[in-house]
Amino acid sequence: MNKDNDYAVYIGDVALDEYYRCDRWPGQSDKENVITLPAVPGGMIANAACVRAALGKKTVFWTCMNDGPIAKYLLKDLQEKGIDTSLSVIDNSLPDSKTMIFLINDDHTVFIPQIDIDHIDVSEEMMDTMQKASYIYSTISMLQTLRYKGLSFNEFSHLIKKQGCKIIVDFDVDYERNGDDGRFKSVDIGFFNETGFDSVRQERTYKEQADHLFELGMSLVVVTLAEKGCIIYQKGKEELKIPARKVDVVDVTGAGDTFCSSFSTMMDDLGIKKAAQFATAHASVCITKLGARSGAVGIDEVWKILDSQN
Repeated sequence: MNKDNDYAVYIGDVALDEYYRCDRWPGQSDKENVITLPAVPGGMIANAACVRAALGKKTVFWTCMNDGPIAKYLLKDLQEKGIDTSLSVIDNSLPDSKTMIFLINDDHTVFIPQIDIDHIDVSEEMMDTMQKASYIYSTISMLQTLRYKGLSFNEFSHLIKKQGCKIIVDFDVDYERNGDDGRFKSVDIGFFNETGFDSVRQERTYKEQADHLFELGMSLVVVTLAEKGCIIYQKGKEELKIPARKVDVVDVTGAGDTFCSSFSTMMDDLGIKKAAQFATAHASVCITKLGARSGAVGIDEVWKILDSQN
C-alpha cells in the first residue's frame, strides 16, 4: 500500500452523550431520581475514530447531520483531535444527535434516538478517499445508506476493495435481526459483542457461525465477551482466545469501540494475536474512567500496561 495513503475512513455517528446516574432501573409506571452528570462527545464510530487518532494514525471521519450548535461543537471536537471531518454531509432536516446513558452500579443502559437518514449520495471525492484508504470502519446501518451513482453499498463495494481497502463493520448487538445474511456480504472483518453474536448464530455453535460468515466473504470474525475477553476466528485457523484484564470498573461505555478500533488500527503492524492483546489492554484503560472516549489515549500508555503484565 502507498504510505502516502496510510489512513482509514470512519463513517457513522457522532453524538452528545448525556450521562445520568441512578441506584436502580425503574419498573413500568415507576419513577426514579437520577443525578445528571456532565455531557460529553460520543457516538460509536466517532469514538472509534478518536481511538485511532490518539494512536497517532491518520484518520478521516464523516457523518450526516444538521449544522446546528451541537453538530458544530461535535465536529470541532473531532477536528481538534486531528481528525479530518471535511467530507461530512449536512442535512438540516435531521434532529440533533444525542445519546442518553444511565449508569446503574457497574453497568449501563444506553438509549439511542434513531435519526432517519434516507440515503447519502457518495461524491467522487468520497469514493476516491475510500478507495485509497487502508480500511473503512462503520456500522452496517450506515453503509446501507450509501449510494454511488444509484448503486447500493453491496453493489459498489467491489470498486473500493479492488485497491486493497478492507471493509470493517462493528455489528455490536446486531439490531438487524431479520435473518437476512445480505448484511454480512462485502464485509472483510466483523466485530460482534456476545449479545449480537448470540442473536445471529441462533442454533449454530460459535465456530459454525464463524464458518458461515466465512462462506459469506468474511476473513476474520471477532466476538467480544466483556470481562471474559474475546474470541477471534480466522478462516482456516484455530480459534484464538484472549483474556480480559481485571480492573476497577467506572464506566464500560465505549470499551467495545476502543477495543475494535485499537485492534483494527494495530493488526497490520502487530499481527492478529498481539493486536488483540494490545486492544484488550487499551479497552481496560477506557473502563476505568468516565466517558466513552476515555480510551482515546496515546500508544505509549497502552504499551506500559502490556509491559507491566510481562
